[in-house]
Formats: sequence, structure tokens, C-alpha cells
Amino acid sequence: MSTACGAAANPASHFPKFHDYIVERTLLDMAEASGGGKELHLWRQQVQYTVGHTLNDYYSLTPKVRSQTPIQFLLERRWPPQSGAFLSLLHYWEVKNTISDALVRLVSSCHAGEVPFMLYEQWYVPVPELQMNLSIIFQLVWHSRSRGGGLNVQKFMVCGNEEVARGFIHMANVFCRKTFGTPPESVEIHYLMEGERRLYDGNAYTLEASLDYLRLLAVLNGERSSGCADCALKGESRNRAAENSLSRHLLM
Repeated sequence: MSTACGAAANPASHFPKFHDYIVERTLLDMAEASGGGKELHLWRQQVQYTVGHTLNDYYSLTPKVRSQTPIQFLLERRWPPQSGAFLSLLHYWEVKNTISDALVRLVSSCHAGEVPFMLYEQWYVPVPELQMNLSIIFQLVWHSRSRGGGLNVQKFMVCGNEEVARGFIHMANVFCRKTFGTPPESVEIHYLMEGERRLYDGNAYTLEASLDYLRLLAVLNGERSSGCADCALKGESRNRAAENSLSRHLLM
């Protein structure tokens, strides 16, 4: 996975970092707890990690090579072996087939022949109003085909979560306005297991509205950072480096 830091992306060293992946993980754990669970299921973490690597592998190819490479082949190389992380062997195959079908539909209709503007890159931008550096990982960002030439931001989630989607839209709005001086043209979020595509107008929120929302999310960022950021795979025999890689790069 690549990490990008442009001129506008250098954080002011005296501001604390606001990590999108920490906030997202906290929201997902809260949703799981409200449903009677304790934390995000390990199979979802593993599949999210796999999806991220697969999409990165696919869109790292040149458009010509990409057109000749079945994404199922790349997915197979990354897919986790059947283990206790899944609910059953049947569940393992149901998830695998659903994700495979979703990715095939996605790449067959998504920006064929184009090169992404951003591909699994982490960016920082200072947000003086909040006294923080916003750290956000963009999975796929494309130049718009419209005359305005804005940015189309894509996010891929194994399972849908409205709070995570809303938080991401606000973070993308703040980032783009602070970095490029304009909101994204659109934000497109895919819920892969549900087979849903949500398309949002990037100008739906003002900068002030998104800053207010990030003020609320900052509480989650602070709690997770100081409390249990290193507990992403609690109870599992995983080392700290693997946990951080899983949460930081591909959980979202």
C-alpha cells in the first residue's frame, strides 16, 4: 500500500492526529455491541483486509493488463484460508462467493481504462479550526469526467454501516475543501455483502457542518487512541504489527 504526503499534506507537528481508521473501528465495535456482540467479527476484518489488497493489486495494473486480468484470480491469492474466524464452512463459501460476485460487477463497470488519482493512500491535512491533523486513507479516487473535473471518491465496506459512511463523507468533505479548496464531486460507498451502491453529492454538506461532525467524532478518536487502539484483534494470537497493519490500512 502506498502512502502519500504532498505539500498540502504535511501535518503541523503541534496538532494531534485524527485517524479515520480509529474512528471507524470504534463505530463498528459500537454497532456490534449494540447488536449483542462484543467486537467486530474477525472474519469481517480478514475479508476487509483481503478486499483492500485485491482492489489495490487490480488497480495498480495498467489499464491494458487490467482488462486481461480476472479479479477473481487476484482475490483467490489473497483470500484467507477457512478457519475458526468464519461461522461455519457454509458461511465461509457464502461470503467468498458474494464478495467475488460483487468485485466482478464493480470492476466491469468502474472506470475501465482509467488510472486512479489516489489508490490506497494515506493523507494528512491540518485543520486549525479543530486543532488537529486529519489523517484519512482513500481507497480509490478518480478524476471526474465532467467539465468541472472534480474528484469522485470511492469507499468499499464488507458490510454496510450508516454511521461509518456518514463519518467518511464528512471527513472527505473536510479533507478536499482544505486540500483542494473544493468538496469532492461525489462520494460513492459500496456495501459489498449487501450488494448496495450509495452515491452521495460531495457538496451535500458545508465545511462548517462537517467540522461540527468531526468535533463529535474526535471524542471517539481520543478514547480509542488512549485506551484500546492496540486491541483490534483482542483474544486472537496475532502480533501487534499485524493488528496495526490490519486496522490502519484496510479496515475501512
